[in-house]
Amino acid sequence: MSIDASALVAALDATEDHLLGDEMRSVVLDHGARTARVTVLLHGLTASPRTWREFARVRHARGENVLIPRLPRHGHADRMSEALVGLTAAELTAHGARVLDAAAQLGEEIVLVGHSLGAALALHLAHRDPRVFRAVAVAPFLGIKRLPRDWNAWARGLLEKTPNRFLYWNPIDKGRGVPQHGYHRYTTRSLAACLELAELLRRDARTGPPQARHIEIVRNASESSVNNHAIDDLVALWRAVGGANVRLHRLVGLRSSHDIVEPERRQAPAARFLPLLHAILDDPPRERDAVIDARE
Repeated sequence: MSIDASALVAALDATEDHLLGDEMRSVVLDHGARTARVTVLLHGLTASPRTWREFARVRHARGENVLIPRLPRHGHADRMSEALVGLTAAELTAHGARVLDAAAQLGEEIVLVGHSLGAALALHLAHRDPRVFRAVAVAPFLGIKRLPRDWNAWARGLLEKTPNRFLYWNPIDKGRGVPQHGYHRYTTRSLAACLELAELLRRDARTGPPQARHIEIVRNASESSVNNHAIDDLVALWRAVGGANVRLHRLVGLRSSHDIVEPERRQAPAARFLPLLHAILDDPPRERDAVIDARE
């Protein structure tokens, strides 16, 4: 069956097409027909598909069809866009279902790879949809570092009730640095949506094991932003209800950072981590937890 890549991209981006930057749209790299594996690359909060551009080209060169979907309200040409004020967990999960529909047209085995918010969405989809063969979640956003994980619901309620604020990722350069894509700022409302998605995932995890065949979570020991204890809790919840297919990989050897997949950052940890991520994907899913050492 032939593939109409432009139609898939147009369908995913349709509602915001007129707002998008040229390199921030959804992307399909295909071989003209369905392949044995399709890899779906999900970016993080305020980022864009360009984050995964070079990584996707390597996966494509290895024979896979690749889909890099743009998350809702992301990728606008105006990098000071206020669109993220309206982001909700329901919007993210609905878009995730459309992403899986597109991926099913591209390959037999669907492999989800996500970072941060994209990783949390990948885990949500992997829990609910048996079409997912494998999910690899890198530093999933399941809670805020240093905030006790039992306070997530309280923090979310506070963020939803108080006036929205826009905060620069880097308050010193205020977007003058690299990377030259994605948004300069995040919004407190979007953090509330991230926390809501995390709550939904934990609630689901108490009801039974995930539907995906294999789940692997990469937990960064040098994490600077997300709550690693919340990751451990999710793994424990899944295993308590029979989730024998859930693996936890402890990444060590990087300097303190959260964004370990963006190659355009100065002194980017991605230069050391992304080859390790390719190695994870090239190998069969692991049968037990592992330590991944970025110093080797």
